[in-house]
Amino acid sequence: MKKQTISILFILILGISLNLSVFAEEVENSSNPEMMFNTFKEVMGYILNYHVEESKVDELIRGAMTGMVETLDPYSAYMNEEEYEEMQFEYEGHFGGIGIVITPDLTIVSPIKGTPGERVGLQSGDRIIAIESQATEDMSQKEAVDIMRGEPGTPINITIKREEQEEPLKFEIIREDIQIPYVEWEMITDEIGYINIAQFVQEVGSKVSTAISELEADGAQALILDLRTNPGGLLNEAINVSSNFIEEGVVVSVKYRVGSDDIYQVRPNIEATDLPLLVLINQGSASASEIVSGAVKDHARGILFGKKTFGKGTVQSLFPLGDGSALKLTTGRYYTPADTFIHEKGIRPDVVVEYNPDYEGDNDNQLDAAIQYIKDTYFKEELKPAS
Repeated sequence: MKKQTISILFILILGISLNLSVFAEEVENSSNPEMMFNTFKEVMGYILNYHVEESKVDELIRGAMTGMVETLDPYSAYMNEEEYEEMQFEYEGHFGGIGIVITPDLTIVSPIKGTPGERVGLQSGDRIIAIESQATEDMSQKEAVDIMRGEPGTPINITIKREEQEEPLKFEIIREDIQIPYVEWEMITDEIGYINIAQFVQEVGSKVSTAISELEADGAQALILDLRTNPGGLLNEAINVSSNFIEEGVVVSVKYRVGSDDIYQVRPNIEATDLPLLVLINQGSASASEIVSGAVKDHARGILFGKKTFGKGTVQSLFPLGDGSALKLTTGRYYTPADTFIHEKGIRPDVVVEYNPDYEGDNDNQLDAAIQYIKDTYFKEELKPAS
Protein backbone atom coordinates (compact mmCIF):
# COMPACT_ATOMS: atom_id res chain seq x y z
CA MET A 1 0.00 0.00 0.00
CA LYS A 2 2.79 2.46 0.84
CA LYS A 3 4.64 1.94 -2.45
CA GLN A 4 1.36 2.30 -4.34
CA THR A 5 0.60 5.51 -2.48
CA ILE A 6 4.00 6.97 -3.38
CA SER A 7 3.41 6.12 -7.04
CA ILE A 8 0.02 7.82 -6.88
CA LEU A 9 1.61 11.02 -5.58
CA PHE A 10 4.02 11.17 -8.51
CA ILE A 11 1.18 10.66 -10.98
CA LEU A 12 -0.90 13.39 -9.37
CA ILE A 13 1.98 15.85 -9.58
CA LEU A 14 2.01 15.32 -13.35
CA GLY A 15 -1.68 16.18 -13.41
CA ILE A 16 -2.80 12.81 -14.74
CA SER A 17 -6.29 11.73 -13.76
CA LEU A 18 -6.42 8.50 -11.74
CA ASN A 19 -9.28 6.36 -10.55
CA LEU A 20 -8.56 5.70 -6.87
CA SER A 21 -11.53 3.49 -6.12
CA VAL A 22 -9.27 0.44 -6.00
CA PHE A 23 -7.64 1.91 -2.88
CA ALA A 24 -10.81 3.06 -1.14
CA GLU A 25 -11.28 -0.04 0.99
CA GLU A 26 -7.65 0.16 2.17
CA VAL A 27 -7.88 3.82 3.19
CA GLU A 28 -10.00 3.14 6.25
CA ASN A 29 -9.50 6.54 7.85
CA SER A 30 -10.80 8.57 4.92
CA SER A 31 -14.35 8.63 3.61
CA ASN A 32 -13.17 10.19 0.33
CA PRO A 33 -9.58 9.22 -0.52
CA GLU A 34 -9.78 10.62 -4.04
CA MET A 35 -10.62 14.07 -2.68
CA MET A 36 -7.71 13.88 -0.24
CA PHE A 37 -5.24 13.02 -2.98
CA ASN A 38 -6.61 15.84 -5.13
CA THR A 39 -6.18 18.21 -2.19
CA PHE A 40 -2.61 17.01 -1.86
CA LYS A 41 -2.05 17.88 -5.53
CA GLU A 42 -3.52 21.34 -4.98
CA VAL A 43 -1.26 22.03 -1.99
CA MET A 44 1.77 20.84 -3.96
CA GLY A 45 0.80 23.12 -6.85
CA TYR A 46 0.44 26.20 -4.65
CA ILE A 47 3.84 25.54 -3.05
CA LEU A 48 5.59 25.08 -6.40
CA ASN A 49 4.00 28.15 -7.92
CA TYR A 50 3.72 30.68 -5.11
CA HIS A 51 6.11 29.92 -2.22
CA VAL A 52 8.58 32.75 -1.73
CA GLU A 53 11.47 30.33 -2.28
CA GLU A 54 11.74 27.88 -5.13
CA SER A 55 10.99 24.31 -4.04
CA LYS A 56 12.15 21.00 -5.41
CA VAL A 57 9.53 18.37 -6.10
CA ASP A 58 11.61 15.50 -4.70
CA GLU A 59 12.17 17.36 -1.42
CA LEU A 60 8.45 18.05 -1.09
CA ILE A 61 7.65 14.40 -1.75
CA ARG A 62 10.15 13.26 0.88
CA GLY A 63 8.71 15.76 3.33
CA ALA A 64 5.21 14.46 2.62
CA MET A 65 6.31 10.87 3.18
CA THR A 66 8.08 11.82 6.40
CA GLY A 67 4.98 13.58 7.68
CA MET A 68 2.73 10.69 6.64
CA VAL A 69 4.77 8.18 8.61
CA GLU A 70 5.07 10.49 11.63
CA THR A 71 1.28 10.39 12.04
CA LEU A 72 1.44 6.65 12.81
CA ASP A 73 3.40 6.19 16.05
CA PRO A 74 6.67 7.37 17.65
CA TYR A 75 8.68 4.39 16.40
CA SER A 76 7.83 4.39 12.69
CA ALA A 77 10.00 6.57 10.47
CA TYR A 78 10.76 7.32 6.84
CA MET A 79 14.53 7.48 6.40
CA ASN A 80 16.20 9.08 3.42
CA GLU A 81 19.34 7.48 2.02
CA GLU A 82 21.65 9.29 4.45
CA GLU A 83 19.52 8.43 7.47
CA TYR A 84 19.32 4.78 6.42
CA GLU A 85 23.10 4.60 6.02
CA GLU A 86 23.48 6.30 9.42
CA MET A 87 21.26 3.68 11.06
CA GLN A 88 23.39 0.91 9.56
CA PHE A 89 26.54 2.74 10.65
CA GLU A 90 25.32 2.84 14.25
CA TYR A 91 25.35 -0.95 14.42
CA GLU A 92 29.14 -0.81 13.97
CA GLY A 93 29.18 0.47 17.55
CA HIS A 94 31.70 3.25 16.94
CA PHE A 95 30.97 6.98 16.66
CA GLY A 96 31.75 10.35 18.22
CA GLY A 97 29.00 11.62 20.49
CA ILE A 98 27.54 11.64 23.99
CA GLY A 99 26.10 8.12 24.15
CA ILE A 100 22.32 8.34 24.39
CA VAL A 101 19.45 6.58 22.62
CA ILE A 102 16.49 8.82 21.75
CA THR A 103 13.01 8.36 20.32
CA PRO A 104 11.76 10.40 17.32
CA ASP A 105 10.19 12.92 19.75
CA LEU A 106 13.66 13.35 21.35
CA THR A 107 12.87 11.55 24.57
CA ILE A 108 15.86 9.70 25.98
CA VAL A 109 15.24 5.94 26.08
CA SER A 110 18.46 5.44 27.98
CA PRO A 111 22.01 6.71 28.22
CA ILE A 112 24.51 4.05 27.15
CA LYS A 113 26.47 2.67 30.07
CA GLY A 114 29.90 4.23 30.59
CA THR A 115 29.35 7.15 28.19
CA PRO A 116 29.36 10.94 28.81
CA GLY A 117 25.56 11.01 28.76
CA GLU A 118 25.36 8.58 31.66
CA ARG A 119 28.14 10.27 33.63
CA VAL A 120 26.53 13.73 33.60
CA GLY A 121 23.26 12.26 34.88
CA LEU A 122 20.94 12.05 31.87
CA GLN A 123 18.05 9.69 32.57
CA SER A 124 15.47 7.59 30.77
CA GLY A 125 12.39 9.73 30.12
CA ASP A 126 14.28 13.03 29.89
CA ARG A 127 13.02 15.02 26.90
CA ILE A 128 15.54 17.14 24.99
CA ILE A 129 14.03 20.61 24.53
CA ALA A 130 17.09 22.50 23.31
CA ILE A 131 20.49 21.75 21.78
CA GLU A 132 23.08 24.52 21.75
CA SER A 133 20.30 26.97 22.75
CA GLN A 134 18.28 25.94 19.67
CA ALA A 135 14.75 24.81 20.53
CA THR A 136 13.99 21.27 19.36
CA GLU A 137 10.25 21.76 18.87
CA ASP A 138 10.52 21.41 15.07
CA MET A 139 13.73 19.37 15.04
CA SER A 140 13.76 15.86 13.60
CA GLN A 141 15.47 12.95 15.28
CA LYS A 142 18.20 12.94 12.62
CA GLU A 143 18.81 16.68 12.97
CA ALA A 144 19.19 16.30 16.71
CA VAL A 145 21.55 13.34 16.37
CA ASP A 146 23.64 15.15 13.74
CA ILE A 147 24.11 18.13 16.07
CA MET A 148 24.94 16.03 19.13
CA ARG A 149 27.49 13.93 17.30
CA GLY A 150 30.89 15.42 16.60
CA GLU A 151 34.60 15.32 17.23
CA PRO A 152 35.63 13.67 20.51
CA GLY A 153 36.76 16.26 23.04
CA THR A 154 34.38 18.98 21.87
CA PRO A 155 31.53 20.26 24.09
CA ILE A 156 27.81 20.15 23.40
CA ASN A 157 25.13 21.88 25.46
CA ILE A 158 21.68 20.34 25.81
CA THR A 159 18.61 21.29 27.83
CA ILE A 160 16.20 18.65 29.02
CA LYS A 161 12.79 18.58 30.69
CA ARG A 162 12.54 16.01 33.47
CA GLU A 163 9.10 14.97 34.65
CA GLU A 164 9.60 15.60 38.36
CA GLN A 165 11.50 18.87 37.85
CA GLU A 166 9.69 22.19 37.41
CA GLU A 167 12.61 23.93 35.70
CA PRO A 168 14.55 22.61 32.67
CA LEU A 169 17.98 21.15 33.38
CA LYS A 170 21.03 22.24 31.39
CA PHE A 171 24.08 20.05 30.72
CA GLU A 172 27.43 20.68 29.07
CA ILE A 173 28.73 17.35 27.83
CA ILE A 174 32.12 16.60 26.33
CA ARG A 175 31.83 14.30 23.34
CA GLU A 176 33.82 11.08 23.30
CA ASP A 177 34.58 8.31 20.87
CA ILE A 178 31.66 6.03 21.73
CA GLN A 179 32.66 2.40 21.41
CA ILE A 180 30.03 0.07 22.71
CA PRO A 181 31.10 -3.25 24.25
CA TYR A 182 27.75 -4.90 23.68
CA VAL A 183 28.41 -7.86 26.00
CA GLU A 184 30.75 -7.84 28.99
CA TRP A 185 31.17 -10.46 31.69
CA GLU A 186 33.21 -11.18 34.81
CA MET A 187 33.17 -13.11 38.05
CA ILE A 188 31.80 -10.47 40.39
CA THR A 189 32.36 -12.68 43.47
CA ASP A 190 33.93 -16.10 43.83
CA GLU A 191 30.48 -17.66 43.27
CA ILE A 192 28.53 -15.20 41.10
CA GLY A 193 29.00 -14.51 37.41
CA TYR A 194 27.93 -11.14 35.96
CA ILE A 195 26.84 -10.50 32.34
CA ASN A 196 25.99 -7.03 31.02
CA ILE A 197 24.28 -6.51 27.66
CA ALA A 198 24.37 -2.92 26.37
CA GLN A 199 22.17 -3.49 23.30
CA PHE A 200 20.78 -6.37 21.26
CA VAL A 201 22.82 -6.31 18.05
CA GLN A 202 24.04 -9.14 15.87
CA GLU A 203 25.81 -12.03 17.61
CA VAL A 204 24.87 -10.89 21.12
CA GLY A 205 23.19 -14.25 21.75
CA SER A 206 26.33 -16.19 20.84
CA LYS A 207 28.47 -13.88 23.00
CA VAL A 208 26.17 -14.55 25.95
CA SER A 209 26.65 -18.29 25.33
CA THR A 210 30.41 -17.76 25.44
CA ALA A 211 30.09 -15.69 28.61
CA ILE A 212 28.08 -18.38 30.37
CA SER A 213 30.56 -21.11 29.40
CA GLU A 214 33.53 -19.09 30.66
CA LEU A 215 31.79 -18.08 33.89
CA GLU A 216 30.75 -21.66 34.63
CA ALA A 217 34.32 -22.77 34.00
CA ASP A 218 35.46 -20.12 36.49
CA GLY A 219 33.20 -21.57 39.18
CA ALA A 220 30.00 -19.52 38.85
CA GLN A 221 27.16 -20.96 40.93
CA ALA A 222 24.65 -18.22 40.00
CA LEU A 223 24.33 -15.51 37.35
CA ILE A 224 23.33 -11.86 37.22
CA LEU A 225 22.13 -10.62 33.81
CA ASP A 226 22.23 -6.82 33.70
CA LEU A 227 19.76 -5.27 31.23
CA ARG A 228 19.60 -1.84 32.84
CA THR A 229 19.58 1.12 30.41
CA ASN A 230 19.49 -1.35 27.51
CA PRO A 231 17.23 0.20 24.82
CA GLY A 232 16.67 -3.06 22.94
CA GLY A 233 17.56 -3.99 19.37
CA LEU A 234 17.07 -7.09 17.25
CA LEU A 235 14.19 -9.46 17.95
CA ASN A 236 16.17 -12.53 16.90
CA GLU A 237 18.91 -11.70 19.39
CA ALA A 238 16.35 -11.32 22.19
CA ILE A 239 15.19 -14.86 21.40
CA ASN A 240 18.79 -16.13 21.29
CA VAL A 241 19.64 -14.52 24.62
CA SER A 242 16.48 -15.91 26.24
CA SER A 243 17.36 -19.37 24.92
CA ASN A 244 20.57 -19.28 26.94
CA PHE A 245 18.51 -19.33 30.13
CA ILE A 246 15.18 -20.99 29.26
CA GLU A 247 15.20 -24.67 28.30
CA GLU A 248 11.95 -24.86 26.32
CA GLY A 249 8.73 -23.05 25.50
CA VAL A 250 7.59 -19.75 24.05
CA VAL A 251 9.85 -16.70 24.32
CA VAL A 252 7.53 -14.15 22.72
CA SER A 253 4.61 -13.92 20.30
CA VAL A 254 4.09 -11.13 17.76
CA LYS A 255 0.60 -10.25 16.60
CA TYR A 256 0.02 -8.35 13.34
CA ARG A 257 -2.88 -6.52 11.76
CA VAL A 258 -2.06 -8.22 8.45
CA GLY A 259 -1.03 -11.86 8.14
CA SER A 260 -0.56 -14.67 10.62
CA ASP A 261 0.85 -14.11 14.08
CA ASP A 262 4.34 -15.38 14.90
CA ILE A 263 5.17 -17.47 17.94
CA TYR A 264 8.87 -17.68 18.74
CA GLN A 265 10.08 -20.68 20.69
CA VAL A 266 13.35 -21.24 22.51
CA ARG A 267 16.14 -22.09 20.05
CA PRO A 268 16.75 -25.87 20.24
CA ASN A 269 20.38 -25.44 19.15
CA ILE A 270 21.26 -23.25 22.17
CA GLU A 271 22.02 -25.04 25.41
CA ALA A 272 20.39 -23.33 28.39
CA THR A 273 22.20 -23.01 31.68
CA ASP A 274 20.38 -24.13 34.81
CA LEU A 275 22.26 -21.80 37.18
CA PRO A 276 20.12 -19.56 39.41
CA LEU A 277 19.45 -16.30 37.57
CA LEU A 278 18.77 -12.72 38.63
CA VAL A 279 17.95 -10.09 35.97
CA LEU A 280 18.62 -6.42 36.70
CA ILE A 281 16.16 -4.03 35.02
CA ASN A 282 15.26 -0.36 35.23
CA GLN A 283 13.24 2.33 33.44
CA GLY A 284 15.78 2.32 30.59
CA SER A 285 15.28 -1.39 29.84
CA ALA A 286 13.18 -1.39 26.67
CA SER A 287 11.99 -3.49 23.75
CA ALA A 288 14.26 -6.56 23.37
CA SER A 289 15.31 -6.17 27.01
CA GLU A 290 11.64 -6.48 27.96
CA ILE A 291 11.21 -9.54 25.76
CA VAL A 292 13.98 -11.30 27.69
CA SER A 293 12.70 -10.03 31.05
CA GLY A 294 9.13 -11.05 30.25
CA ALA A 295 10.21 -14.55 29.21
CA VAL A 296 12.29 -15.03 32.37
CA LYS A 297 9.39 -13.80 34.52
CA ASP A 298 6.64 -15.83 32.86
CA HIS A 299 8.69 -19.04 32.86
CA ALA A 300 9.61 -18.45 36.53
CA ARG A 301 13.20 -18.88 35.43
CA GLY A 302 14.71 -16.15 37.57
CA ILE A 303 14.17 -13.05 39.68
CA LEU A 304 13.61 -9.60 38.15
CA PHE A 305 15.34 -7.03 40.29
CA GLY A 306 15.39 -3.22 40.25
CA LYS A 307 12.84 -0.85 38.69
CA LYS A 308 9.90 -1.11 36.26
CA THR A 309 10.95 -1.25 32.60
CA PHE A 310 10.35 1.35 29.88
CA GLY A 311 7.26 -0.19 28.26
CA LYS A 312 7.84 -0.61 24.51
CA GLY A 313 5.77 -3.50 23.25
CA THR A 314 5.85 -2.93 19.50
CA VAL A 315 7.94 -4.47 16.72
CA GLN A 316 9.38 -2.48 13.82
CA SER A 317 10.15 -3.93 10.39
CA LEU A 318 12.58 -2.36 7.94
CA PHE A 319 11.59 -1.97 4.29
CA PRO A 320 14.47 -0.82 2.04
CA LEU A 321 13.13 1.28 -0.84
CA GLY A 322 14.26 1.46 -4.45
CA ASP A 323 16.03 4.84 -4.21
CA GLY A 324 18.25 3.84 -1.27
CA SER A 325 15.92 5.19 1.39
CA ALA A 326 14.00 2.98 3.82
CA LEU A 327 10.80 2.74 5.81
CA LYS A 328 10.94 1.64 9.45
CA LEU A 329 7.38 0.64 10.20
CA THR A 330 5.66 -0.64 13.32
CA THR A 331 4.12 -3.87 12.06
CA GLY A 332 3.23 -5.79 15.18
CA ARG A 333 2.73 -5.92 18.93
CA TYR A 334 4.64 -8.41 21.00
CA TYR A 335 3.27 -10.38 23.94
CA THR A 336 5.11 -12.21 26.70
CA PRO A 337 4.68 -15.99 27.08
CA ALA A 338 1.73 -15.33 29.44
CA ASP A 339 0.11 -13.25 26.65
CA THR A 340 0.79 -9.94 28.41
CA PHE A 341 1.02 -6.75 26.32
CA ILE A 342 3.44 -4.47 28.15
CA HIS A 343 3.37 -1.40 25.88
CA GLU A 344 3.39 1.84 27.89
CA LYS A 345 3.04 -0.29 31.04
CA GLY A 346 6.43 -1.90 31.42
CA ILE A 347 7.35 -5.00 33.41
CA ARG A 348 7.45 -4.76 37.18
CA PRO A 349 10.36 -6.38 39.00
CA ASP A 350 9.85 -9.10 41.59
CA VAL A 351 12.06 -7.12 43.96
CA VAL A 352 11.99 -3.31 43.76
CA VAL A 353 15.27 -1.55 44.50
CA GLU A 354 15.64 2.17 43.85
CA TYR A 355 18.96 3.31 42.42
CA ASN A 356 20.88 5.47 44.89
CA PRO A 357 23.50 7.65 43.12
CA ASP A 358 24.93 8.67 46.50
CA TYR A 359 25.65 5.10 47.53
CA GLU A 360 29.09 4.93 49.13
CA GLY A 361 30.13 1.52 47.77
CA ASP A 362 31.05 1.21 44.10
CA ASN A 363 28.16 3.59 43.36
CA ASP A 364 25.79 0.79 42.39
CA ASN A 365 23.57 -0.12 45.29
CA GLN A 366 21.23 -2.14 43.02
CA LEU A 367 24.02 -4.48 41.95
CA ASP A 368 25.27 -4.86 45.52
CA ALA A 369 21.72 -5.62 46.66
CA ALA A 370 21.40 -8.21 43.88
CA ILE A 371 24.60 -9.92 44.99
CA GLN A 372 23.38 -10.04 48.58
CA TYR A 373 19.97 -11.36 47.48
CA ILE A 374 21.62 -14.25 45.62
CA LYS A 375 23.81 -15.06 48.60
CA ASP A 376 20.85 -15.04 50.99
CA THR A 377 18.51 -16.95 48.68
CA TYR A 378 20.57 -19.59 46.91
CA PHE A 379 23.70 -20.53 48.82
CA LYS A 380 23.83 -18.70 52.10
CA GLU A 381 24.92 -21.82 53.98
CA GLU A 382 27.87 -22.42 51.64
CA LEU A 383 29.12 -18.88 52.20
CA LYS A 384 29.20 -18.97 56.01
CA PRO A 385 32.75 -18.75 57.33
CA ALA A 386 34.20 -21.95 58.73
CA SER A 387 34.01 -22.21 62.52
